[in-house]
Amino acid sequence: MGRKVFVVFLLLATVWSCSRSRPAEELLVELDGYVSARDLYVVRKKDRMAAIRDLALSARDPLRRYELEMELADGFFPFSFDSTQACLKRCQELAGSDKERFDLASIRLGHLYAKAGNYMEAHNLLYGQLDSASLSGDLKAEYLMALYDFSRDLAGNSGMVERLSIPPAEGFRKQLLEILPAHSDTWRVLMRDQLMDEDRLVAADSLSRLLISGTNQDEHQFAIYAFYMSEIAERMGRPDERLLWLVRSAESDIVNAVKDYASLTMVAQHILPTDVDRSFQYLRIAQEDALAYNAKLRPWQISRFLMDVEDAYADRQVRSRKLINGILFLLAVLAVILSVVSWFFVKRSRRLTRMRKELESTNAELALANSRLNELNREISKSDQVKEEHILSFLEGLSGQIHHLRSEDNRFRNLLKQGKADQLLKELSISGRSEKARDEFYESFDATFLAMYSDFVEQFNALLKEEARMYPPKGRLNTELRIFALIRLGVDDSKKIASMLDYSVSTIYNYKVSVKNAALGDRETFEERVKMIGK
Repeated sequence: MGRKVFVVFLLLATVWSCSRSRPAEELLVELDGYVSARDLYVVRKKDRMAAIRDLALSARDPLRRYELEMELADGFFPFSFDSTQACLKRCQELAGSDKERFDLASIRLGHLYAKAGNYMEAHNLLYGQLDSASLSGDLKAEYLMALYDFSRDLAGNSGMVERLSIPPAEGFRKQLLEILPAHSDTWRVLMRDQLMDEDRLVAADSLSRLLISGTNQDEHQFAIYAFYMSEIAERMGRPDERLLWLVRSAESDIVNAVKDYASLTMVAQHILPTDVDRSFQYLRIAQEDALAYNAKLRPWQISRFLMDVEDAYADRQVRSRKLINGILFLLAVLAVILSVVSWFFVKRSRRLTRMRKELESTNAELALANSRLNELNREISKSDQVKEEHILSFLEGLSGQIHHLRSEDNRFRNLLKQGKADQLLKELSISGRSEKARDEFYESFDATFLAMYSDFVEQFNALLKEEARMYPPKGRLNTELRIFALIRLGVDDSKKIASMLDYSVSTIYNYKVSVKNAALGDRETFEERVKMIGK
């Protein structure tokens, strides 16, 4: 029996070792596939919970109703804070005089508060309302587990609230290890935590692999175990393996329609230095899910990374500006060189003219001077031709890039008109690249700007007359609002605004004039008042 377990463990280690060698881009492309299908998993989750809800509503027996509500609470625990809280409170009511069932619902409600960051509520319920001395064996273990998680989470996120007086997690862990069945999953989780606290990472890694080998991706525990595998890999100095387990954990969260998670946020943080756009996409999804879950803790944790993303975008803009400045510098140097060459030949031509006048005294000398002058004139003409060819070549290169992009777009449209979809798919995905890129830029800009200035639209409308106020769809800006959003960010040059928003300068000017004409107060100070929004 021991040899069989060893062989199975060895095979699992081999598979994981092979998985660690997968390129990061391949893992992220796979994760993108799961992300694109996340709505389907959410619908499946909601359908399953709705079926249980219907059973609970139709149950006449309070005990059966209690059991179904507890099942709903377990399903909603990682999906919706509000729904979980409502189910557990109904369980408290359904328990009636049954103290054990009431205590079970109360313990899980306190555990929910602790995991969601509602630390004062968790403290009041777990320490103030429950009589721990009267709890039975099973309830005692669940109560200690809630306190264990509460203590660990509070220690890691104590900046959110005033320090509460709670014993260290190690004491609760010691009690749990004494009363739980040895080598049960919960016992192994506690042992893994202890090994990690003691920095015995090799043993912790082995125990974690044993835990995850007994779960499937469609179980929520898989995501939790994989997340801790990533933590161990990070502490052991294995960044590639850390990314692998974070991706696996994020994929499991998506499959199980989990809204309260950390893995996708950690993936975004991991790839931020090399893939800013994908990192921002993951972080935006994580923030949406955290807000949908409606707990205090997760949005606060995610918001700490928004400044890192903003800095990364700023760094990329700095690099772009440096590249543009470098190109402009080279063009300037080329212009100087051409000017010097032109000056040299002009000066030389003048000197030859003087020589020709001096040699007019004799026909022989004049013929020789004319011959040399003609030769030098030909050299000057050739030099001018070379200069013109360089300039034309530079202009043709820029023009060629524009025509190349236009011809590609026309060719792709013709292929679509001719029904040659297979040929088109081999060359490029079917999409208007520039329009899609512009729309995605607008969408990303709107979401990012409104995340930093959530009341911008309201404050901006307060500067306008009632009939001129704008009410775009939630989470989006219209063209006028984007123009003045850029002015709020310090971009007040119409040319720069027109370039960034892909409009003409005259269009930007007309929008600005139209909005200023509808301003309350002095229209000349309107832009300065816009710049003060949010300060």
